[in-house]
Amino acid sequence: MSEFFGVKIQKSQSKPQPLVDAIRTTVAAKRKPIAARDRVYASEISGCDRRITFALIGCKPDAPRVDSPAALIGDAIHTHLETLLEEAFPGGVETEVRVLDDAVSGRIDALLVGEDDVLTVIDIKTVGAKEWAARSKIEEYVDQISVYAALVDAQMGLIFLINRDTGEMEELLFPIDYARAEALLNKARRLQSLARNGRIAEATAWGTEECRWCPFRKRCEPLDKENTLSYYAE
Repeated sequence: MSEFFGVKIQKSQSKPQPLVDAIRTTVAAKRKPIAARDRVYASEISGCDRRITFALIGCKPDAPRVDSPAALIGDAIHTHLETLLEEAFPGGVETEVRVLDDAVSGRIDALLVGEDDVLTVIDIKTVGAKEWAARSKIEEYVDQISVYAALVDAQMGLIFLINRDTGEMEELLFPIDYARAEALLNKARRLQSLARNGRIAEATAWGTEECRWCPFRKRCEPLDKENTLSYYAE
């Protein structure tokens, strides 16, 4: 028995939770099945080359995906903020913009047409208090936005950073580096070509924090890390 603002709350692991169960079932139904795909997601473009080719080929991860409460909260915040942006800038904001290139696909949270018709790509990122302080993923966010901007001819990028633990918000605005974006697009084309030919790329993030949480780590662990390899399904 716990107490919340003076009200006694009884929690039981065995007690039915119909709302929680319904939400998790809905999320699971929307989840795409594991399958080969032809394009690199803009959201993953900064990641390990081998991890991306594993995903393109349709390799099964080491363990089934589990939906985290933080991800569900982040999705809810995203949806609400996109609605608020449309209300705050009537006629000047377009949300949920799908982009498609020969080797890249993705979804832009919002496109804002500002003064002098300057087009800005807005990407909403919800993080916990630890990442809010560390800012360890800013370069990754910049890469993702830069690719989006190159595909829609935007001049500026904006990371709309949200601390889901405290409610703090911050805007990080930057000009688009098109040379950087083109290098990332070329990376996507190379990885797409490798996957189409049944090959996995070099393990460019081996030994890093990204590698630690990679869904293909066990599959990758015994393999050569420095060269491209033929893919063999288990």
